[in-house]
Amino acid sequence: MGMAASQARLLSITSRMADNELRSQIINNSKMRLATESSKVSEDYINALNSATMMMSNYDTTGESQYQKLTFNSLTSYSSYNNQYGLVNANGNIMVSEHDAAIYRDIKKAGGGLDEYLAAYGLEYTSTYFTKDTFDSDPVEITFEDYEGETQTLGSFTVEDLEAMYYGDDKNIGYNEALQSPEYVNFADYYEELVLADDNYYFATKEAIEKDIFETNWSDTSPKGWQEAYDKYVAGGVLDSVNDYEAAKDFLTDFLNHLAAEGKISNDNQWVKDMRAMINSLTFSNGEVHIESDIEVEDSGNGEYQIGDLLTITNLGEDENGNIKYHIEHIQDKDTGTTFEYSYFGINVDDDGNFTLPKDQAAVQFEVTTKETSEDDGETSEYTYCVHWLNDQSKMDTVRVINYYDTPDPVKSMITKLYDEFQSGITSAINRDEYADYNDATKAAKERFDEAIEKYATLIFGNNLSQDVYDLIKNNLVRLSNPGDIMDFAQEKGLNLTEEFDVIKQIFILDQLFNVYGEPSAGWIDTNNPDENADAKVQWYTNLYNRMEKGYVVLEDGLASSNEWIEFAFESGLVTMEQVDSNNNWVSTIYTNCSDITEVTDDAAVARAEAEYNKAMNNIENKDKRFDMELKNIDTEHNSLQTEYDSVKSVIDKNIERSFKIYS
Repeated sequence: MGMAASQARLLSITSRMADNELRSQIINNSKMRLATESSKVSEDYINALNSATMMMSNYDTTGESQYQKLTFNSLTSYSSYNNQYGLVNANGNIMVSEHDAAIYRDIKKAGGGLDEYLAAYGLEYTSTYFTKDTFDSDPVEITFEDYEGETQTLGSFTVEDLEAMYYGDDKNIGYNEALQSPEYVNFADYYEELVLADDNYYFATKEAIEKDIFETNWSDTSPKGWQEAYDKYVAGGVLDSVNDYEAAKDFLTDFLNHLAAEGKISNDNQWVKDMRAMINSLTFSNGEVHIESDIEVEDSGNGEYQIGDLLTITNLGEDENGNIKYHIEHIQDKDTGTTFEYSYFGINVDDDGNFTLPKDQAAVQFEVTTKETSEDDGETSEYTYCVHWLNDQSKMDTVRVINYYDTPDPVKSMITKLYDEFQSGITSAINRDEYADYNDATKAAKERFDEAIEKYATLIFGNNLSQDVYDLIKNNLVRLSNPGDIMDFAQEKGLNLTEEFDVIKQIFILDQLFNVYGEPSAGWIDTNNPDENADAKVQWYTNLYNRMEKGYVVLEDGLASSNEWIEFAFESGLVTMEQVDSNNNWVSTIYTNCSDITEVTDDAAVARAEAEYNKAMNNIENKDKRFDMELKNIDTEHNSLQTEYDSVKSVIDKNIERSFKIYS
């Protein structure tokens, strides 16, 4: 019985030890699962830390800054402030939106090109010049400056008519085309040819005219001709009396009358009119000294004398040598606008207006030049007075004023100037046709001049012109250089203008418009957004069009708006990136080098992951501690069972040994 009981106990201990081992194995397995679970929690946390979203920094069409998730749409959206990017697939084709692709296909299908493609985005190349706002009125009055420098009116034209003249319509060929037209080219060439022929004719006849006029005697009395008169009155220096002045002036008058009588000059010629006026303006006195009664000397009684409105002289007394000291002041008449210039003879006046007259000097002379404006006709006249202050060794009390301009030297210079101007200008006033047959050179020059006149006149006024019309044209060449003057001339003379001249008139009208308002300038306008920078938008879509010409693929709208797709496409190498440089060329670039693309971590997501990680790790640590405690308890129990097991087994072994000894 004792042995059986021991064996039963041993079996019970063995069973419990086996159960402890199983429990220990289960707990160890659970601890191993905790390690796996810990790795998973750590991985989730690390993934949260490493998780970042690609963001795009760009601008909208109003220039407002935007910061949004990177998508194809945000990367390639247009703004004049944005850099232009594109995505390219493995075949080198640029990816475009469904919208851009549809526009491109429709344009190509209709046979259009870049202009039509840009128009589809509301981009139009036009001008806002021809508007009422530009000209401040409709119709617009067009004026021009005529050959005399006076402003004349061409007429009033509606803005619509002016625009038609510039761009062209069924009535007009357009400004730029008109500038290249045969009519306008011929008009400019024919006038230039006429000017050259006119100059050639002038110089060809100039020598003959000068020889005839200046070397031929025409009078029986002296001087008989120009050279003799010039030698006598100008070069000879005989102009010493009023009679000489009058004779020189009369010769010029007689010479002009002689040339007019022979038909060599016309009294209607402006130069002739001016010359006659200059000759008649010369007047001379007999050279005697005149006392001017209107210049009075006012004696104040204290040594101060006022000479009209010219001078004030004050006697300051004698110095130690008996010389008289004086103070002189100039009078400026501001009310009448009279101005004076002074010079002195025989004395030195210092900066303070003081001078000394030697006691043995009888008089002193002042020159006073005045410029006086008449209150009646507003004409300005110049007078020079000579003032003599007489000295009787005791006081200065007498003034004599003479008209000073009729002394010989000033008059001689005026006569000389008049003769020189006559000699240099008479050639331009001569009727050249009187000398056309002078020699072969003048004949050839006249023929060329007449041909040039005919070509120019025919272009403007047509064929079959009368000689009177040709004579009118010859005498009005300066006036006929300007299309506006030509129109006035035709109206004044009752002449019709040719249809060819309409082109010239059209150009002239527009040129006068441009002189006031500047030339038209066309530019790009965004009809969808007139305030936007249309030039930048044109360049953007021009770049896109040119790139699509090399090949393109369509990106679905769903993918185009997906942040996940573009991140995957970049990271997997599914697409590459291109950027438009400053020369509007597409060049490859790497998205990681793009300053407009950044990666942003979600701080809120990281905080959530961290909290979940800390919570999970605390649970794992608590489980691990509990498992360790259970293993420790099992180990303690196992050791106790092992001791008991060894004790029971020892008893059994001893019982068995004794039993064998009893029965051996």
